[in-house]
Amino acid sequence: MLGIDVGHKVTPQMAVKIAFAGQMAPSFEAAEQSFEYLAGLQISRSLIRQITEETGQKVYEQQMEKAEKAIAMPEEIVPSLLPHELRAGTLYVMVDGSQVNTRVKDQEGSSWKEMKLGLIYSDKNIITRKSGQTVLTDKEYVAYWGDVSGFKKLLFEAAVTKGYGTYKRVVVIGDGAHWIWKMYEELFPDAVQVLDYYHMCENVYGYSKYLYPSDDQKMKVWAESVIAHIEDGEIDKALASIPVAGEAKLPTGVPNLFVYLTNNRNRMNYKAFQQMGLKVGSGAIESGNKKVIQQRMKQSGMRWGVQTGQTIASLRAKNASGRWCDVERILNVA
Repeated sequence: MLGIDVGHKVTPQMAVKIAFAGQMAPSFEAAEQSFEYLAGLQISRSLIRQITEETGQKVYEQQMEKAEKAIAMPEEIVPSLLPHELRAGTLYVMVDGSQVNTRVKDQEGSSWKEMKLGLIYSDKNIITRKSGQTVLTDKEYVAYWGDVSGFKKLLFEAAVTKGYGTYKRVVVIGDGAHWIWKMYEELFPDAVQVLDYYHMCENVYGYSKYLYPSDDQKMKVWAESVIAHIEDGEIDKALASIPVAGEAKLPTGVPNLFVYLTNNRNRMNYKAFQQMGLKVGSGAIESGNKKVIQQRMKQSGMRWGVQTGQTIASLRAKNASGRWCDVERILNVA
């Protein structure tokens, strides 16, 4: 079975090209126009959508099948653990979310739903240019529109694909969300946990603006002082400088900095992390979120069905990972 409705009357080779255009173009309409202009082919946007969704569904179903097996029988999936002295390199795991507009409203009346994105890569795959910009030459994305129980299966299987169990060190980076750390602890109990440095700075500045809403100079001085304490490993000094602590009620959008820093104090050993040569920021996953999810799925006026959104995200994750060959195999394209 090719997984494509025979009523479409297209070859597998053509179907995979249509699916590629459907996930890559900014819209199905744009894909239709591209086929007509570049190849002189008249393929309706409705057909492009149908084939793209069917292909994406097959990709997603295969991913979930592999992920279910990985999470249920890790002893059969994870490579045999190498003796620690024979391991080398660092495997990074990052997670981020992006709100996408849907056609379904929740109990609060919101139609926005979080698309979760995971990124796994190795320090062996990092190239640093003269400008200081880093480029990832080999990476694995997974996208999931649903709860943590489903997403963690895809993330674990992707980590196994990238060699989890063979690296000297695993580093997981997060923005402070409780569900992320809980998931990391379950999947990668041996990992070094790092609170994203830039997210930490953003929260410090956000709280500082609350303290000094009308004095930018005081706001900056206070924030930089707190950050300097954290960078030096002086978490207690940073906490002592926060005048509002504990369960104090704060305006919407203002982080409870005392609780945030307290909950993540063991994840902010930035000086030690950097001495170990580890990355402490999640810029790679934030960039990936824009590339994989937002460029296609967060355009003006777009509203997605949950199933359609998942199929597009699954295809885009494959493409961004440089693994479109997986899609070709699913459609039996040699």
